[in-house]
Amino acid sequence: MGVLGDVARVPDVRRVEVGWALCLTGGMIATVALLIYAFTAGGAALVAAFAVSEAVVRAVMSSVTSSLGDRIGRDRLLRWTASLAAVFMALAALAATMGASPGVAIALAVLSSGFRGSYRPLQAAILPWLVRTPAELTAANVTSTIMESTGRLIGPAIAGVVLLVSSAQAAIAVAAAFIALSWLSTWRLRVPDQSLVVPDDSGMTWRDISVGAHAVWQVGRPGGLAVLAVAQTFARGVLTVALVVFALEVLQLGEDSVGWLNAAMGLGGLLGGVLAVSLVRITRLGRSFAAGIALWGVPLLLLAAVPQTAVAYLALIVIGVGNAFADGAMYTLLPRLVGSRIAGRALGALELLVFAGLAAGALAAPLLVAGLGPRGGFLVAGTLIVVPVVAYASRFARIDRTLPAPGPELDLLRGLPMFQHLPLVIVEQLAESLEAHEYERGDVVMRQGAPGEQFHVVRRGSASVMVDGRPRPSLVVGDCFGEIALLRDIPRTATVIAGEDLATLVLPRSDFLSAVTGHQTSAEHGHALARRRLAADPD
Repeated sequence: MGVLGDVARVPDVRRVEVGWALCLTGGMIATVALLIYAFTAGGAALVAAFAVSEAVVRAVMSSVTSSLGDRIGRDRLLRWTASLAAVFMALAALAATMGASPGVAIALAVLSSGFRGSYRPLQAAILPWLVRTPAELTAANVTSTIMESTGRLIGPAIAGVVLLVSSAQAAIAVAAAFIALSWLSTWRLRVPDQSLVVPDDSGMTWRDISVGAHAVWQVGRPGGLAVLAVAQTFARGVLTVALVVFALEVLQLGEDSVGWLNAAMGLGGLLGGVLAVSLVRITRLGRSFAAGIALWGVPLLLLAAVPQTAVAYLALIVIGVGNAFADGAMYTLLPRLVGSRIAGRALGALELLVFAGLAAGALAAPLLVAGLGPRGGFLVAGTLIVVPVVAYASRFARIDRTLPAPGPELDLLRGLPMFQHLPLVIVEQLAESLEAHEYERGDVVMRQGAPGEQFHVVRRGSASVMVDGRPRPSLVVGDCFGEIALLRDIPRTATVIAGEDLATLVLPRSDFLSAVTGHQTSAEHGHALARRRLAADPD
């Protein structure tokens, strides 16, 4: 919980997470209201049409915005999409209230959902720039899952209350207000300069998607992450449509029950998020993801076998727990495996798969309900999850054993004050850029008066320092040198000689300056170190 608290104290992380909770709350209010609105106007067929069109539009818009994020700034893009989502949802509420055709109101709501769907992949790509360590990134993604679960709990509950005392049209208006609050939450969000992350190319969106899809396919080869994500979202699509029929016609409950049942899933997600804080670790991401997907499948089979109200609530709570584990692990696992340079594209491709699964499930749901009933739909969806989870479980356990852990290079950089405040993405990329240099006892590593082109961190051994022929304190493991000439653009101010066999990690001038001078706090620490060293060597 300590790391979770540290992450929560970062203002920009709070803005992103609270915005996500508000966005999800508004989205869940809208979903419940629109499901009832569509079912009343056109039955299960119109519910399915709404769910399918929503998934298709979100897939297209998410892929576009994931690509644009690398080019125009993800913080700015997040604000734009949130504001447009609020505007279109408000228009949908107005259309429904004014008695316009149900198709008009649903179309406007679908457009709002398309913009809203960009939030999660943008958030997943932003968080590595706001945290400093892999543990903080995991905690931030678990926090995202807790915020999502909070929205999934509160949103349907609010929808249930509004439906009980008013109408679906009023609930849609309330949803628009929550989405507008999400936009306000991100108003002051600022993501650090991403100059070190150079997009693979400036090609068209579909090429970006192709690169991202190939990266996703490599996770749990062949295609384990993709297969399980599609299986889960197919089940979600079936559940979205079939649950309405199941609640109203099988369990014989009122319209407001659709909100309470969805709130049960949110409650499970909140419980799962709390558990995930303790159980989801860098070394367990693959297994946590597979277990979370399994906790989607088994409750659906239970729903199919025992059609009772209490069982339905219990099953949906368990599904919420599984969703928390699956999402918290997935959004940490994928960027760490594919690397920061294509993480945005991979997340965009993953969102395409997610929405394709949702669309397929929603499209299949009316056919399954008509042919097999809602219980039969749950049976098919649950089976399509459990079978691939069993098939891929060993592959995700293997990912945990082979997942690259933060190396000593990362720890050495993190030990220096000028790197401690940099985003995790920057430090990981710097660690990848480090070159290992070896010196024998007596070798001159750096000569006073020479041009400065490299920054050194001592990895092994020690070195002596001379300034104008006078000795200065020796350098040992974890110490650095070479920063003065780089930061001040002057010749070397000291000579460094290997006091024994010496190993250093070296950053080229451009990488060092881009990272340190591009971050205010890091630059202050770097210049402070330079001033202290120069003050100890008066002319």
